[in-house]
Amino acid sequence: MNGKIFKAQASALALMSAVPALAQAQAEPARSGQSARSNDASADIIVTANKREQSLNSVGLTITAASTEELSNRGIAGPADLAKLVPGFTFTQSIYSTPVFTLRGIGLYDATFGAAPSVSVYTDQIPRNVPVMSDALDLDIERVEVLKGPQGTLFGQSSTGGAINYIVGKPTKSFSAGFDASYERFNRAELSGFVSGPLTEGVAARLALKGVSGGAWQHSLSRPNDENGDQRKFMGRFTLDIEPTESLKIELMATGSRDRSDPLAPQYAGTSLNLYPDQASAAASGNPYAQVDAQRYADITSPTSPGYDASFVGRQSVVVGRLNGSDPAKAAGAAALLGTPISSRSRDAEWTPGFLGRSDNSYYQFAGRADLDLSDTLKLTYVAALAKQKLSYNQDLDGTTAQVADVPLYGNVRSFNQELRLALDTDSFNGIVGASYDNLRTSQNNFFLLGDYSANADLISVTQNEFDSRMRSYGIFANGEYKLTSQLTIQGGIRYTKNKQEATYCYSDPTGTGAAVLFGSALNSVPITIGAGQCFPTTGDLLLGTAQSTLTPVNQKLTEDNVSFRVGANYKFDGGALIYATVSQGYKAGIFSAIGASRVNQYSPATQEKVIAYEGGFKAPLAGNALQFNGAVFYYDYSDKQVRGRVQDTVFGLLEKMLNVPKSYVFGLEGELVARPAEGLRISAGATYLKGKVKSDYSATPDGFAIYNAAGYTGNFKGSELPYTPKFSANIDAQYSVPVSDTLEAFLGGGLTYQSKQNTTFHNSSLPADDFFIDGYALLDVRAGVSSSDGRWRASLYGRNITNKSYVTAISTYLDTLIRYRGKPTVYGLSLSYKY
Repeated sequence: MNGKIFKAQASALALMSAVPALAQAQAEPARSGQSARSNDASADIIVTANKREQSLNSVGLTITAASTEELSNRGIAGPADLAKLVPGFTFTQSIYSTPVFTLRGIGLYDATFGAAPSVSVYTDQIPRNVPVMSDALDLDIERVEVLKGPQGTLFGQSSTGGAINYIVGKPTKSFSAGFDASYERFNRAELSGFVSGPLTEGVAARLALKGVSGGAWQHSLSRPNDENGDQRKFMGRFTLDIEPTESLKIELMATGSRDRSDPLAPQYAGTSLNLYPDQASAAASGNPYAQVDAQRYADITSPTSPGYDASFVGRQSVVVGRLNGSDPAKAAGAAALLGTPISSRSRDAEWTPGFLGRSDNSYYQFAGRADLDLSDTLKLTYVAALAKQKLSYNQDLDGTTAQVADVPLYGNVRSFNQELRLALDTDSFNGIVGASYDNLRTSQNNFFLLGDYSANADLISVTQNEFDSRMRSYGIFANGEYKLTSQLTIQGGIRYTKNKQEATYCYSDPTGTGAAVLFGSALNSVPITIGAGQCFPTTGDLLLGTAQSTLTPVNQKLTEDNVSFRVGANYKFDGGALIYATVSQGYKAGIFSAIGASRVNQYSPATQEKVIAYEGGFKAPLAGNALQFNGAVFYYDYSDKQVRGRVQDTVFGLLEKMLNVPKSYVFGLEGELVARPAEGLRISAGATYLKGKVKSDYSATPDGFAIYNAAGYTGNFKGSELPYTPKFSANIDAQYSVPVSDTLEAFLGGGLTYQSKQNTTFHNSSLPADDFFIDGYALLDVRAGVSSSDGRWRASLYGRNITNKSYVTAISTYLDTLIRYRGKPTVYGLSLSYKY
């Protein structure tokens, strides 16, 4: 077995060796005069990690859970904010603004609407199949549970990194209602509310609504009064609980949302087209934005260099020629491409005038669940959901006023899921057997507006990419926990999954004019007649004269199956401390990506990835529950990690392709502490250390493409750190509450979130990617306010990122430019909530 596994296990034993002492320490009596509240470091949170209700401290898994009150305190609205609660979690966005979730170094960076994630998201155990189906996740939430490590046994194949389960508010048996309202900087206003109660005997309902408006925090560098970032969201959920008999419970839920918000604009971070080998060449170029970097220029232009780009010199001459040419529009586009200012301020951004603006996105989900008690110990459950996410918005991918890569996108994702399971719960055994079926359809289409792109040769100014895919997934599973003694429990689970996928691609010139020239005699010794809308990815090489167009859509198929499992044991001491150890194996299905290709073999999919995880940890309530201390150590053996990488095209430069990294690993340590050291004071802290690297050769695809990183270097990336895996991340939150009268409390609190430096593409000492690192950052939030002693109402003032830290959340390159996305600057506001 790999030596790193032994090191991980040894570290786990070292951590666990402290637990008996901790367990003994917790039995010490609390100090005289302390209230029960002050001793309760962590309420007995109930979680559903094993698809049944259990106390958090009784589950032998690493779980972070938080109530709606804690989420509100920390300013956590949706998955994008979870790093404030969950160390080891990172959020970024792809080039098309699709969400990317990474947990403990496992995540999938892809821009496809229907790309199955590595970290799955659920609402009451009902899947949100893909990250773009994240609308209304922050509506009327009771709590959130984040399960770390492969969860394939019970939650399916898209959870190699973990699963996030949002538990929503349920209908109540007596009337209740409430609202939350907030107003903050940049004129952002938010109002939400719910009403709940019985309709008739055995029937209860709950309606929740939420609206968000305003918040434009970005402004154009060239047009300071042109702002971007307004949100225009409205969402609602109606839930109906029906109990026709004592043994049958039915829950019906309808969720819908409309989002007409502005897509975020990127910041321009430069272009390699400005590089020259020396001052004389720069001066003679006629490019006033020229920069001298002899080494980088040599890397790009020397055929023997790992950073060689055969198309660079030609593309550079085209853009500089436009800059000094007689066409004012072309000159302006070239000037923007080469000379847009580079800013490090949070609010600065740039985009083509009039291009961004309101999205037209919508989401709906109809879900139902039925629970039938067959006996006191046996329950049959059926869950089904039908959902559709519609998307239509524009994305500026160059961060300039030029039309280098402006992309209008439109499409939808449709899903149907169902699961049938039978659960047996006795005093000594808890088991589940079941079957599931998932059907996911994606349609993703976009135009590329390329008028100022360096490689369009002034032939093709617009192209269209059409992508359709379907995945059908069939699964059967079983899971069981058996108490060998009152303290020792063993667990095991297994799932078999079969996936059938197909995808259809067509990349075309809607006008038919530019493609006809490009694929005709000008560049190809065998002319190809291409009409408007006909598909032109080729099976040969344009420069060699062997290009052959497909003319009709390209169809690809992929069928795979896999077996996920988990085995483990946990031991609970008399004082309440728990130690656990697990070995699990999880899979993520293969993936077709919605890329625009110059050659058909760019469309080949990435095959399924596999993670084998070894983990041990402890959960220790101490000092009469005034202190909760948790820790874990883990090692992930990662096979065929899926990445959206780059390959070189001699005409167009670096283009995208889905790839597999043969072997990599992640080793990590985690700790969590929750304490109430004094009356009214609550402190929580968590930290994660990660080390993730490529451990196999990784230089070329099976079909012969040389693999490049985002900086344009090719070679063997063995030893590279995994992207989006900061070595250290941590958060701490504290709040002090004090009574000011018999009915009123005042509170003061704050939180600090930290992530260390991370890379966004593969690199090593000989294959650099200096421009693709996200610097580490720390964000400080504060809050203060008053509330009623019974918790019925609450008013607060808050500040997010009060030090106005300018930080980067994502770095990308597409065609000619490097772009960055930044997080929000300081935001301050006030909020009011009331519950009846």
